Amino acid sequence: MQSHHGPYHDADRGSKMRLPLELNPLKFAESRKEEVCQMLRNMSSTMHQRKLMHQSLPNHMRRRAMSYDARRLPRKFRHVHKAQFSKSGVSEKKKRPSRKFRRKPKNLLKEYERRKRTFVWMETHVWHAKRFHMTSRWGYKIPLTPCNKSYRSSYKATTKHCLLYDMSYEGCVEVSGEEPVLREGFRRLCSDRVGLTVTAKAYMAGQRAGYVWLYEDGAYPYNCLGRVRIVWRSSRSTDDEDDAQRRTVWMFAHPSFYRQLVEQLVKVFKLKNALRKTNDTLEDITRNPADIRCPRYRSKSSGVEVVELKDTLNRFHLTGPLSHATIVKTFRLFDPPEQTSPTDRTWFNDFIESTPKGKKILTHQANYWADIKDLTSPGEISPGEVIALIVQDPRLNRPNYRTKALPGVPARYDFTEGVPAETVKPRAIRSYSPLWDGPTRKRITEEMKTTHELNRFRKVETLVPGELCVSDTRLQPLPILLLQTPGSQDAGYKRLGYGAGWDVIVPGGYGLAVWHSLVIWGAKAVGQQELNMIALESGHDRSGVPDTLLGRDEATHKHQQSLDRYFKRPNNKRVNYTKLAIASPFRCPWSQLVREWNGGSKDDGPEQRPYFVVRDLETLVQLRLALDRKFNIQSIDLSPDALIPVLLTLKTRGNPGDNAIICLPNRSDFRSNKQNRLSSMHGPVYVEPVRKDPHGTERLALRAQHLRTLKRLRNRRIREKKRLQRAKPGVLVRIPKANNRALVEEQLKRMADLWLPATPATVRNQCTRECFGYMTQGGFSLSEGTVNGIGYVTAKGLVKLFKICTKGKLKLLVRGTRTRGYRFATMRIAC
Repeated sequence: MQSHHGPYHDADRGSKMRLPLELNPLKFAESRKEEVCQMLRNMSSTMHQRKLMHQSLPNHMRRRAMSYDARRLPRKFRHVHKAQFSKSGVSEKKKRPSRKFRRKPKNLLKEYERRKRTFVWMETHVWHAKRFHMTSRWGYKIPLTPCNKSYRSSYKATTKHCLLYDMSYEGCVEVSGEEPVLREGFRRLCSDRVGLTVTAKAYMAGQRAGYVWLYEDGAYPYNCLGRVRIVWRSSRSTDDEDDAQRRTVWMFAHPSFYRQLVEQLVKVFKLKNALRKTNDTLEDITRNPADIRCPRYRSKSSGVEVVELKDTLNRFHLTGPLSHATIVKTFRLFDPPEQTSPTDRTWFNDFIESTPKGKKILTHQANYWADIKDLTSPGEISPGEVIALIVQDPRLNRPNYRTKALPGVPARYDFTEGVPAETVKPRAIRSYSPLWDGPTRKRITEEMKTTHELNRFRKVETLVPGELCVSDTRLQPLPILLLQTPGSQDAGYKRLGYGAGWDVIVPGGYGLAVWHSLVIWGAKAVGQQELNMIALESGHDRSGVPDTLLGRDEATHKHQQSLDRYFKRPNNKRVNYTKLAIASPFRCPWSQLVREWNGGSKDDGPEQRPYFVVRDLETLVQLRLALDRKFNIQSIDLSPDALIPVLLTLKTRGNPGDNAIICLPNRSDFRSNKQNRLSSMHGPVYVEPVRKDPHGTERLALRAQHLRTLKRLRNRRIREKKRLQRAKPGVLVRIPKANNRALVEEQLKRMADLWLPATPATVRNQCTRECFGYMTQGGFSLSEGTVNGIGYVTAKGLVKLFKICTKGKLKLLVRGTRTRGYRFATMRIAC
């Protein structure tokens, strides 16, 4: 090796020296050996090392991923890197499994089971999750609204086509016992003044299903539980005395009050839980282990038995004129073979053998279904009719692509040859179904062939694509129950039959198969928001009734959502409701409103004023006559705690939206309205003057003080850190994070109370017009072409409105929560 020629200046010696012309590599490596070994020992050692292994490498060898991926380091340094991370307590980041691995069927099912632990999934959940916005409500994952535009198309489906919704989250309660005992028990839970009760003659025959309002034991008209869908089990024949004495009824209840309904049934019929030793309190009786599928409660003295069938039945709701044709196309009646081999026996063979009149019953049901299958709308059938059918597996009757089911041209509408005489047929056996038998339902679910097994058999046995194979003919039949839903019965408000449809009840396991068939035959699937739209169009409040458990739960949920959304905005982007004179913009304080109209004040006490919604049919009819100036409202015995349900229609432009206030008009408002109509103006009849915000200055001062406090605490922590750093030089000092959570939460609570007080000072006199009600739901009605709303008003406020409006139609003022303009609206009683 040649060295550089010329003298070399050595600074240590202060003179020039000449380097040797040659260098011995072996001698040089021998002299540097100890230095290289010491460097390697220092790099591999973790003692007295301030930097991590990947931080000690030269810059050209460093990679950003080295901090969490050991494979980026050279092999000889990886064990040091892993040792350092294990001592620091930081777990090494594992690689996420590939999507191909995660989408394997067994891994996918495991992932689904893990995600089901918190919220219950319906059988159609996976189908909905791919196409809908999902939400968590009442312990279930339910579809909220489709991902595509659906408002106008959903309305068209209810008027011209077929709309489909999965209501399987509503739990079923089976109550069975002797008829006199059931009559006495249900008499305490409902009232005949509201309408037909559970034990009404029209329902108990099992030929009709209906809706019934239930209350707590002996609490009518207060403490309403909610509205349930009931259907009685029909006997095989009227001559069977034992079957006539032992009766069974199914009650489909919303999950918001399902548990309360079971508790009330246990309390009324004095039932005990056979699986529990302690039956002292109601909580002990109704508490069951998680592995019990269908809890049972019995009474040895009365013989009444209550069985919880929650999550064991699928219930699909169809609405629209084509819903009948969709069901006809989806379900094909089962034609039993003449001979069945022992290996191909299903539950149907045992049912025929155990039922003496089984073939006769099926023949009557098939003949009746053949007579009505050509109807153009379900509204043509008797309201609430129950039809039981045994059909083929719906997977055998699907088109290759989505097809709209249309009714044929029935001969019944051809009146040129005269109307044929209707033959009298037995009605009792139309609704008799093996679906009522618990062991049969369980066997149907267990013996169901999955779609994977069916496709595997078809792959081997099918010679011509699309044709039935041997395994298809051996599939077990499916029992279903059809419950007719009556539509509009008031032609003065909505056209007759609007909202009519069917409820399809199928056993567990077949939910997704039936759902796919209904969708592929043209039904449009919707979510919760579309159901609220249908409720507004039909004028029936579905989830906002103030005195029910569902109404209170929904009001609390929406109030919390609106508050969170409101306080996430910056101060200059929030609507100042104090200036708009809106006391409660996100919920309706019914208790305070009723208390103030009854002469009470805020200082009366924190207890809630009891109130109830009027459902007495006689009272509602009298109120409707009073609105038509045919009855004196003073003659109606209205309770001061009553809330009257009303349907509102705005006379001019404007959409007040939900939680709009309903106020009493003044004489000047009528004059202003008359002037606006003469001059063709569409503005509000009165504009609320802007109020001053008394808490504005206080909020600014409180916010400035809070920021100063946080800054002072931060400076204190910085000084503490610097003091510790000076005490331990060369050591990285860490101090705990600031514990300001309680301080921040207290500040948020105080600021929220200054923006929106939890308990407003007054509700009745919150603005210059007296408030006597709220519009719980409002929006544009596509069927009427106007802005409609569903609301509730106090009894005394309605009486005062009659004194103000002495002639003509009653008009009241409606104002939205985000505007200062009042607009006139007409009202009608919601029955």
